[in-house]
Amino acid sequence: MKNHEQQTMMRWRRVVGTVLPAAMPVAMRSVFSATTNKFGKRRGYQAGFAIYWAICWASAAATVGPRRLISAFQCNAHSVPAPRAFSVAVLAFPAVGAVLTQYLPNVRRAGPTATATAIGVGVTNALAEEAFWRAMPVALCPDDRVRGWLWPAAGFTAWHLVPLRSARTDPGRIAMLLFGAGFIGLGYGWVVFKSRSVVAALGPHAIVDASGVRMAKTMWLGH
Repeated sequence: MKNHEQQTMMRWRRVVGTVLPAAMPVAMRSVFSATTNKFGKRRGYQAGFAIYWAICWASAAATVGPRRLISAFQCNAHSVPAPRAFSVAVLAFPAVGAVLTQYLPNVRRAGPTATATAIGVGVTNALAEEAFWRAMPVALCPDDRVRGWLWPAAGFTAWHLVPLRSARTDPGRIAMLLFGAGFIGLGYGWVVFKSRSVVAALGPHAIVDASGVRMAKTMWLGH
C-alpha cells in the first residue's frame, strides 16, 4: 500500500513538473507587467527577478523535495558526461561567447560597481535557474528525454522573452539573446540530463549571466 502511494505521489509530481516549465513564462509575464506598472521600468524589473528567483527555488523544492534537489547540486562520477570533449565544448561555448561579446566590450565603461553587481546577479540567477530548469526536471524524469530535457529547454528559452521585453531591449538584440538562451537550454540541459547533476553547468551559466555588465549598470544601478 505504501509503495502504491509513493508511486501515485511521484506521478503527480511529474505532472506538476511537466506543467511548470510552460506555466513559468506565462506567470512571469504577468508578474513583470504588474511590477513594472507599480514600480516603474527599473524597479519593476528588479522586483520581477526577485519574485522569479523565489518561485524557482520554492517550486523546485516543493515539487522534488529539498533532499533530491540538493543531490542534483553534488558532484558525481559523470558530472561531465561522455563524450567529454563534446560536453566541455557545449558548456564553454556560451560562456566564452558572453565574455567576448558582452563583458569585454562593456566592462571598462560599466565600472567596478556594475561588474560586482553583475557577478552577484549572475550567480544568484544561475543558481535559481539551474534548480528550476535543470535539476527539477531531471530529478523527476531522469529517463524521459522530452520531460527531463527538451521540454524544460523550450520553457527556459521562452522565459527569456519576459525580462528582455520588460527592459525594452532592441528586437535584433532580443533575437541574438534568445538564440543564446536556446543553446544553453539544449546544451546545458543535455549535460545535466546525462550526468544527473547541475554541477558542470552551474559555473559556465554564472559566467554567462555575470557577463551582462551593461545591463547591470542600466537596470540594476540605474546609471
